[in-house]
Amino acid sequence: MTAIHVQGFRRSALLVSAAMSLSLSLILAFAVPVRGSTTRIKIGTVSPECRPTAGPGFPAPVSMASFSFEINKETSRARVVVEYTYPDQQIFALEGGLGPQPTVAQLPGLTYDSAAKTVVYEFNGKRTICAIVGKRKMLFWSKSVIEPTGSCVVSARTTDHAEDDGWSIHRFRAIDTDFEVR
Repeated sequence: MTAIHVQGFRRSALLVSAAMSLSLSLILAFAVPVRGSTTRIKIGTVSPECRPTAGPGFPAPVSMASFSFEINKETSRARVVVEYTYPDQQIFALEGGLGPQPTVAQLPGLTYDSAAKTVVYEFNGKRTICAIVGKRKMLFWSKSVIEPTGSCVVSARTTDHAEDDGWSIHRFRAIDTDFEVR
């Protein structure tokens, strides 16, 4: 290969590399969610550890197990229930204690739309369907089933807190749970 062919190859490789970098940058720019596109509401705070009554009695880390929606058809109200767990909860069962109590939150704007059979969150004129309510038939009876759509989720994160009692500041870690509308 002559020197001219090598330089031409390098120049075209650089142009292709630059074009790919630009394309990748544009793809990543559009893949990043825009700030403000998610509504986040803090719904609860629990201790990051519990002390089971069975087993060695050492503190066990707490994490969010699941969340669900509950509805009251008579009042058209809806609420979020967050369940927590610790690693040995299945092994210890009731002998180990139940762990942290569930967080039950009734949020302003979260309602049950009986006509559409949906759990809806309304904020600033925007209406988001969080869950669809259906019926599941069993032998001789039927049961309401609430299936989340994925537009409304609950997330948990460990956060450092500071609490002022009027005299001194107490610092501690806790698990904060947030209701998010995407």
